[in-house]
Amino acid sequence: MGEVSPHLGVEAKLARWGRAVVVVVLVVAALDWVGWATGVEGLTRVYLAWPQMVPWSALWLVGLAVAILVQTGQPSRRRVWAGRGLAMMVGACAVVVLAEYVSGRSLGLDQMWFGEAVRTLQSTWPGRPSPLTASSVLILAAAVALTRVDRRWTCVVWSVCVMGAGAIPCFGVVAYVFGSMRLVGVTPSTGMAISTAVAVLLLVVATLVARPDRPPLAWLLARPDGVALLRLYGLAITFVFLVALSRLTFLGLGRSQNAAFSLSLVVGTVLAVSVGFRLRNQEQSLLKDRADAEMRYHILANNAVDIIVHLRGSRVVWISPSVEVAFGGPPKQWIGSGFRLRIHPDDLDTLANALHRITNGDSVLQRFRVRSFDGRYHWVDGHGKPYMDAEGNVDGLIAALRIADDRVKAEQQLERLARFDTLTGLANRAEAISRLESALAQPPANGAHLGILFCDIDHFKTINDTWGHGIGDTVLATLAARVSESVRHGDTVGRTGGDEILVVLPGVHSIDEVARIGEQIRRRAAEPIHQSGTTIHATMSIGATIADPGESVASITARADAAMYQAKSSNRNTVIQVEPARLPRPIAR
Repeated sequence: MGEVSPHLGVEAKLARWGRAVVVVVLVVAALDWVGWATGVEGLTRVYLAWPQMVPWSALWLVGLAVAILVQTGQPSRRRVWAGRGLAMMVGACAVVVLAEYVSGRSLGLDQMWFGEAVRTLQSTWPGRPSPLTASSVLILAAAVALTRVDRRWTCVVWSVCVMGAGAIPCFGVVAYVFGSMRLVGVTPSTGMAISTAVAVLLLVVATLVARPDRPPLAWLLARPDGVALLRLYGLAITFVFLVALSRLTFLGLGRSQNAAFSLSLVVGTVLAVSVGFRLRNQEQSLLKDRADAEMRYHILANNAVDIIVHLRGSRVVWISPSVEVAFGGPPKQWIGSGFRLRIHPDDLDTLANALHRITNGDSVLQRFRVRSFDGRYHWVDGHGKPYMDAEGNVDGLIAALRIADDRVKAEQQLERLARFDTLTGLANRAEAISRLESALAQPPANGAHLGILFCDIDHFKTINDTWGHGIGDTVLATLAARVSESVRHGDTVGRTGGDEILVVLPGVHSIDEVARIGEQIRRRAAEPIHQSGTTIHATMSIGATIADPGESVASITARADAAMYQAKSSNRNTVIQVEPARLPRPIAR
């Protein structure tokens, strides 16, 4: 049975954020093309001294955005191949541009769109994306193409490509906002536009959330402090950008470079400290609430009568301390082990079906046996249901187990009382008649019959009157045991009245075989009974018959009873056999 992912809700939220990021990139690319088409230079770059996003860069971003979008979530095989092919096309275009820079030649594709505009606004290589743009897009295209390739090596290669694709534009954005364009070789005509850099960074984020089961997101989601780490990283990045934006603002207000930098540090520090203090207070409040909840939880768990167990699949994730009293062994010896290993083999299939129902969202009550540390099995009543974590995500199942040995024993005793005679241990009248009905309903095997013996103790009233009912009960129980010892395995022996015993013999081949079994019973019953220094001689009169196919219970028992009374009316202590009144066979024509 497969396990339920504990992060399905988080992954769904990440997928929505990834789609939103892709939409932002598509909007930025569309505005860039509008700017080139209309001549609105403000749509192609932020400042006049900074490079524009050329049309080819916008087209690449659109291609990668669509390739990421079609592979996000649970894509079909066709969508995966479409996204992979689109990413490979964008990567091939980036390779062509890099080859042009290395060779110093142009293939004439740079000015396919808006040629006059790019020649006017760019002095060198008009219309061609910068080497930094082509490099980051090429690496990102490789990551997008590998998004749905699940092989041993792809996880590492994919993670390296994603990180590499994000490093180049990240370095460029920092250089822009801190006025260090020379570090990245940015010129107004050939540099990587800041809008391109930001868009590539957004696509890197979208690629990451498309596969949250891969590092680094998988590592972050697996940590219990993942949310706190995200806040810490976000605060650090926010501080850098606050300082950079504040610096640009102060420079725009006419401050000197040194003054602008100092003031931006003050603003960034104040805002970061304020945000950090607020987040810290929220974190402390959450930690206090969690600590209080955990304390109440542990108090309840330590004092619970039931055993509470949290399972993922069949593995024990957590179990309450009450398990040590119930089954022995501290909780740490249960946690991490397979719960199925402690289930009685006869109950494994039943428990597997129950776990499957819980996986489908049902709340299930089930009884099964669990092996304790001393090797004994105990009956438990288990109530299981899906386990929901703090974020509302399904994280395996949780069950409350209660020892039910006494209850099972009482139920078995009640069942035995309902089906068996308390004095003799034989099947009672209802059970014996039920088994006879079942045997009569079975189609007879070739050459086989159903035999019936009706046994009655001779002079049983005299035994009770002479020796008392206590001795009478002993005689009855002894004779019942002797009858049971004289029949075959699979035969039914039942007490149908005060001293009357019915024997059902399936699979006999003739009435003579039935009579031979009755004779064995008669001889065994006639042996002396020694009780409290007294020897009692008791005998039985027995009627024997076989059933006709389709005969009713009333008919066959009446015939056997009549044969028994015939034995009693003669010499007693004898077996009388009676053939059934067979119907005449039809005459063949």
